[in-house]
Amino acid sequence: MDVKDQFCIARQAICDQYLQVRAYELLYRASHQADHAEIMDPHEATARVTALALLDYGVDKIAPNQQIYINLSSHWIKHSELLPVTRIKDRVVLQVPSNIQIDDHLIASLRRIRQKGFQIALDDYCATDPRHCLLADVDIVIVEVKDQSLQVLEQILEELSQYPVKTIAEKIENWTQFNQLKVLGFDLYQGYFLSRPETLEQTKHSNNRLVMTRLLTMLLDDRSSIDQIENLITQEPSLSYRLIKFINSPVYRLPNRIDSLHQAIVYMGMETLRTLVSILVWSRNSHKAYAVLPLLLTRAKACELIAKQQGFAPADRYFTLGFLSLLDVALDQPLDSLIAEMSLSTEMEQALLEDKGPAASLLNLIRLWERADWELLQNHPMYDSQTTPQLMLQALEWANNTEQAVRDSE
Repeated sequence: MDVKDQFCIARQAICDQYLQVRAYELLYRASHQADHAEIMDPHEATARVTALALLDYGVDKIAPNQQIYINLSSHWIKHSELLPVTRIKDRVVLQVPSNIQIDDHLIASLRRIRQKGFQIALDDYCATDPRHCLLADVDIVIVEVKDQSLQVLEQILEELSQYPVKTIAEKIENWTQFNQLKVLGFDLYQGYFLSRPETLEQTKHSNNRLVMTRLLTMLLDDRSSIDQIENLITQEPSLSYRLIKFINSPVYRLPNRIDSLHQAIVYMGMETLRTLVSILVWSRNSHKAYAVLPLLLTRAKACELIAKQQGFAPADRYFTLGFLSLLDVALDQPLDSLIAEMSLSTEMEQALLEDKGPAASLLNLIRLWERADWELLQNHPMYDSQTTPQLMLQALEWANNTEQAVRDSE
């Protein structure tokens, strides 16, 4: 693929009130070095991401079972004949920007797009939005909740209740805000709160949570021997069953079937085994584990792939780095207290707790990608316009396949 035709594409989860991932918004820009105006041109951006998601790469690799949300420029909305024909148009939601000029041509175009089978969402909706006149011709309304009072948001929802539209609360920053918005009655939720731990003051952790904490800290501790891990797994019969089923999934494409725990340990090796069991333990840990799992798997695999490309060794150790960086989110405990129970290398500890060293730089690269902070990303010393986008898409595809294997192992 020509570098000029490569694209940076990130995704951000959209969840329901039970933290089931129902959709992904695609965030994108050109990955090649070019002047700012060329990179940010909305017509080219829409054309490229639409082609990438629907035709070239395939929506099933980006969002296997979910809808995808794509930002449209006004040019593409008013020239709906340019939208590609796709078999999965019912899974595609096209977002109308807040700065669009409203006229009869726009309304007619929106109706044609819906007749083709696509869904339409109004992006960044607010209380005094001039797009109010479009509410009868759209399916979804995305409300930016940042810096909005609960009273104003309640008024917006009351207005929208008069129309057959779904509502999404976007740019949710923390779990307190998420819980407040659930009470108001939004249908779906989006924001960076999923990558942050929930503060649980004056709350005792359940016995199951404590067991899971001990399991994860032992698995990710360099001091743990393979015998200790085998004994740990043996004490959890359901975990042994899931591990063998997981290892035999299409993700690993083994030449011969694995039938016993000991055989799995011998075949997979210590580091891979540690990783697999940690994923399985994580997935059953809490109500939000599955919501965070796609982010966790993508981040961890991206850390491993880019570490290898950078010449860091052993590369699989950086998978653990990505995994550990979200451990506090799964367990709702401070990361420093969890790390204190492990025996990690100085490099890992400094990266996770002090944001220092090459490992921290690698982790920050992945976080910039997740947040679609393209300006900072392109200036990052580890960013390579030819390889980074490809490695991130590889990580994304691996994460999708692994997440499905985790679900199938239950």
